[in-house]
Amino acid sequence: MEKVTVGLIPAPEMPEILARRIVDSLPEIFSHLIEGNTEWNVQIVVDSLPGAAEDVQEIIKEAALLKEQHDWNYAICLTDLPIYSDKHLVLADANPETGVAQISLPAFGAYPMKNRVKQAIIQMVSELYYGNFLDHPVKMAQKGIGPLSQSKQRSLHQILLKSLRFSSIRRIEAPKEMKNISVRFIVTPLLNSRFRVLLGMTYANRPWTILPSFKSVVAIAFGTGAYGLIFTTLWKLSVSYNIYRFLGLNVVAVISMVLWIILSHNLWETPRGTNSPRMRKIYNNTTILTLTVAVVIYYAVLFVLFLIAVSVFVPPSLFGEATGLKGEVTLLHFLRLAWLVTSVATLAGAIGAGMENGDRVRNVTYGYRQQQRYANIKNAQENQDQS
Repeated sequence: MEKVTVGLIPAPEMPEILARRIVDSLPEIFSHLIEGNTEWNVQIVVDSLPGAAEDVQEIIKEAALLKEQHDWNYAICLTDLPIYSDKHLVLADANPETGVAQISLPAFGAYPMKNRVKQAIIQMVSELYYGNFLDHPVKMAQKGIGPLSQSKQRSLHQILLKSLRFSSIRRIEAPKEMKNISVRFIVTPLLNSRFRVLLGMTYANRPWTILPSFKSVVAIAFGTGAYGLIFTTLWKLSVSYNIYRFLGLNVVAVISMVLWIILSHNLWETPRGTNSPRMRKIYNNTTILTLTVAVVIYYAVLFVLFLIAVSVFVPPSLFGEATGLKGEVTLLHFLRLAWLVTSVATLAGAIGAGMENGDRVRNVTYGYRQQQRYANIKNAQENQDQS
């Protein structure tokens, strides 16, 4: 029985997490969908370069090197950086001649991503194993591989299309200047690909991991809001405000927090941060969306805390008397009060608080992560030279 080893080379963080979640299930899937008379083995080697290099040829070259070092049959890189071919977003590249491929995770969009990545890996392995098996049956015969059943052909042909249900995927020949790849998968249309890559990069940033850095902000904000609840001014405002004022104050509070984080930690990519204006624009938009998601989660947590505090410590009778309500005090009144206090407290936290973990906050920017990964690569090379 033939033995085939596939090496997965994910960048650190999200690509590595996804690779480790699916690695155990891949050999059985390869055996079922690609070739049953083969003993499949899948290995993972985490490498910083796929998450630092914007040039796909540099990524492919690193994959080929690792493939040779580990004596793999095939190597597939997983990067969390977007890759473009002219104006088109690239989902994956492959070269059956060298047995190397790469997959760009931001092209998949937001969650759920695990199954989509798994399906794309299956597609890439089939490309590397069979070549273009749908168009070149002669190559299969030359390799001693029997013809695929129609059901298996349909399964393999639809794998990648099903993984991106809201986009069209086109399989094209790689540009002539791309010497290390022969086939490329791109996402169309352009507008959809731009929206998808923004969501995909935001998901790769894992905005929920920034929340531990908000501890000092939560402490200041909650303290400010709790102190404000002692006075009846906020009580009266919560009764007199209409829904548009609540929404307006909410939006201002979130925007203020996002701007404060960007300015205080220098998260905005400048022309010196990257040589590509398009990538710099994508990085900055992703930073804004990532921080907005993180702050909205923070806002929701703070709202729940204030709702509990208001429900426990504000007597309904005293609230009604202080605000001049004629009817009965209901939960809706407490929801409005908690909403108002949360917005005011968030504004106070945005103005007066600093982050406890600046590195974690800066890690939401791709430029910063690239610098860190390049530093790791440089240190590893220096250590190798010394040894």
